[in-house]
Amino acid sequence: MRQEYTTLPPRRWPNLSSAGDPAWFPQLRQIGPWSHRELVALAHPWPVSWLYPPRRGDSPRIVNLFAGPGGWEVGLQILADGGTPFDVVGVELNENAAATARAAGFRRVVADVRHLDPTHPALRYVEGLIVSAPCITWSPAGLRQGHAYENLELLLDMLPLALEATVGHWHDDGECDEADSCLICTDPVWDGNCGWTGPLITRNDAREPISRMTDPDIGLVAESALWALSLSACYDNLQWLAMEQSSALPAIVTDAIGEVLEMADWCDAAHWKLDAADAGLASHRRRTYLVAARHRYVKFNAVDPSDPVPARTAAEALGWPAGVRVNTRGQRSTPGGNEWSADRTAPAITGRSRSAYWAHDPQRRLGLAEVALLVGMPADHPWVGSPSAQFQQTGDVVPPTEAARVLGPLVRRPSHDPVRRYLANLYGPRSQAAAARSVAASHARRGAAIVSATPALPGLDAFAAPESAPFARPARPSR
Repeated sequence: MRQEYTTLPPRRWPNLSSAGDPAWFPQLRQIGPWSHRELVALAHPWPVSWLYPPRRGDSPRIVNLFAGPGGWEVGLQILADGGTPFDVVGVELNENAAATARAAGFRRVVADVRHLDPTHPALRYVEGLIVSAPCITWSPAGLRQGHAYENLELLLDMLPLALEATVGHWHDDGECDEADSCLICTDPVWDGNCGWTGPLITRNDAREPISRMTDPDIGLVAESALWALSLSACYDNLQWLAMEQSSALPAIVTDAIGEVLEMADWCDAAHWKLDAADAGLASHRRRTYLVAARHRYVKFNAVDPSDPVPARTAAEALGWPAGVRVNTRGQRSTPGGNEWSADRTAPAITGRSRSAYWAHDPQRRLGLAEVALLVGMPADHPWVGSPSAQFQQTGDVVPPTEAARVLGPLVRRPSHDPVRRYLANLYGPRSQAAAARSVAASHARRGAAIVSATPALPGLDAFAAPESAPFARPARPSR
């Protein structure tokens, strides 16, 4: 019986989902034995079109876990370079970040990743998986709890359990040493051949070590392995995985994830630490990235720029005069100082940038649009939420330029020239003028409502399972 752990957040059914696609065909049309309403209910919370095999020329389907406000999608737009866009659905629990992404036209399922089923029938033809689990448990802001020996050991214990919960273990031909209890040997239709046993435990069993961690979010890193192995074990269409995490993530964790994928017959995996400033971003952004491919070797050296990229200063990016210094902490001094020079590449942007201002002019605050440009997002990206929530999203977002150069080798798209063109436009006069106007109008815009570009579907409660529906609605747990 599947066990629920008290350390997990309260179960939340998907809501505010813009992932479904009620306009994919006329709502009154009958498709085979199912009505439009039944198909939407079956596909929920994923797009209806994902229930069907992709047609010739269709875009690759990609699931984006812990998707945030849209950095990965903007990166994929850079790679598309005006061509056919990618077919992406993101999962994000933070409603502000999900609303921001939806306002920008990206699809989001608002749900806890651990409460979704990676073997859902709508995910059968997914080709790519992106995972950006929250990184605070590895950073000083989260007291580095993930680095504690006990927590790290429990996380490493989860990875072989992920194998047991998905592909099982490899059974050689002939009976094993435990033929009386082996699930393969005791299978009445077993033909004596070797192969994978299939899942031996549930995914919640694999998550059991979470209950003994001091912070359950530490275990979110293992979702990359659980989802990748679940998709590739149940369906044979997943081609690649891209994972982003704090630069403080111990290499032993990324090594272990790569080893687990290799044990499940993935062909190639690599991980490294990248700084977005090395590719031309106007702020430093150091992160750990892991990429893996199932059936081919990937030219991971394509991630590095072919030619050296000159450092870009914050002043150049934002059109500021020379000599500006930005104060980040008022009169409070820290070992790292409380000011940085805009004549250099800006330090890593965090949610606290909301309080930053020009040192010689305290009334001149760092605007949200300017912060967006520093992290590589468009000046007009429609951030949603309170001012604190909006600035926090800029501190959490994956820089689109990094997303593009990490995903380029996986989706077989060149990234160097598109990234250069994107940055030239991002830091061009038009964007700088838009950012300046945003700063001037920031007080007037505060609290203004933003209308989503992608309408939300009703939540699961709005779907009553018809008698002929080809699925069973799960019972909602009591609160």
